[in-house]
Amino acid sequence: MPNATSAKLFRFIDWQNKNNILMAQLSNNWLTENLIDLEYKQYILLAYLENIGEQFNRKLLYPSLSELIEHYRSLQEFKQEISGLQQAFPEKLSTVDLKELKLKYEKVVQNDSIMDELEKIVQFSIPQMEIKLALGKEVYHFVEEHVKIEPVGLVPLYLEEGYMLIEIPKKSETLVYEYGLKFFTQSNNTFRSLSTKYITSISNKGFKTPESIKLELIKTRPVLPNPATYFLNSSLEIPFEEAFFPVAKRMLMKEIAKDCS
Repeated sequence: MPNATSAKLFRFIDWQNKNNILMAQLSNNWLTENLIDLEYKQYILLAYLENIGEQFNRKLLYPSLSELIEHYRSLQEFKQEISGLQQAFPEKLSTVDLKELKLKYEKVVQNDSIMDELEKIVQFSIPQMEIKLALGKEVYHFVEEHVKIEPVGLVPLYLEEGYMLIEIPKKSETLVYEYGLKFFTQSNNTFRSLSTKYITSISNKGFKTPESIKLELIKTRPVLPNPATYFLNSSLEIPFEEAFFPVAKRMLMKEIAKDCS
């Protein structure tokens, strides 16, 4: 006989199925919203991860991969906060602010059953997410291995602005983007961020080469008289927005860092 929690869970799942709710995304507060029940959270998480796996198998990396990484980091931070609190107060457990997903501790535990259930959910969820993260990284490296990047002409000293040329063989065109490299400091660490702006699309007919495109850009856009320019292409058909372009941007950042050294 199912217990009251399970019966409530199955009614909730049945309601979801009837309303055709697709677990394409996972709420930022999925851990603490609605029922705090291991079976229910397993259902929510596994449905979401199944969808993520299907996207990765189709080479659709973004935004799914970055979202999954954020969910994983949040769980790790939550787990560490629980562990740290238990070490500081080994004889007591903590309670949870369900709206803010923040831990609170008191001398007298008011809701240790909720904390026990949350810990079970976290212990189950982290390795499940790690399986899909491994798949996502595998697909990412596959895409990266099949995208080539090379500078067009001589590499100038100034690399913080320039162009990235992306060849789309199936469409017989080259997409032109202007890029800008920015630096910011956080916690005494310096990070780079890359912004891009679409400029134009140039047909590859008429024997257009990356070099000729660069010369044309210099003539028509004198604001960058000696621009750093990088050419990227792939022999494989890779989903552009969901894989090729975000991977290309990361590869460009690596190439610029290499040229700066």
